[in-house]
Amino acid sequence: MMTTAKDKSEHPQEAWARWTREHEEVVEKATAPQRVLLEAAVRFIAAVCAQPILLRLTAFFLLHTGMGLTPVQVGAAVGRTDRAMRTVQALSAHAMLESLWGELRRHRQPKLHAEHAGPIAKYLVEHPGCTQAEVVAFIASELKIAIDVQTVRRFFKAYGLGVLRPERGDVNATEEERPFGLGAPSSEVPFSCSRLPSR
Repeated sequence: MMTTAKDKSEHPQEAWARWTREHEEVVEKATAPQRVLLEAAVRFIAAVCAQPILLRLTAFFLLHTGMGLTPVQVGAAVGRTDRAMRTVQALSAHAMLESLWGELRRHRQPKLHAEHAGPIAKYLVEHPGCTQAEVVAFIASELKIAIDVQTVRRFFKAYGLGVLRPERGDVNATEEERPFGLGAPSSEVPFSCSRLPSR
């Protein structure tokens, strides 16, 4: 993989000066308008510390400007291989946006964290008949987090908090869906905190 800014604190002017030294052949083969675009790209990438999503977006724009920039030139500017740039070049604008949205969704920070499991579990124990709407309302009022039911369900599953009760009067609810599984699974093996006898 080629490089752009070697240091996250590298100034855009320094990044461009270094880049032109490292990519003399690319600069020589570029037309004057292409050099302007390449310089803007290198400076921009140095300024945003080469964030992956912004790298791909920059590459897409450069490859679709109609200025004749090649995957080799754009790859050098954004610090990626020309093969990767050919993949970006083949994308339509719609496909590129879908790809970026997918990546943003994957990197979205969760609203509920491990430290929230305790207060939620305590609420469930104190309110065994609560519905999913009541759990969501508790999280909003006590934890100051606005969240949807699907996210709460995933959180329950991740932290072993059981299954959310459906709304009261839900004719589609089954008994299997209803209870919170708050207890530990039973085991045939007796549990003891005492040490095993030494032999």
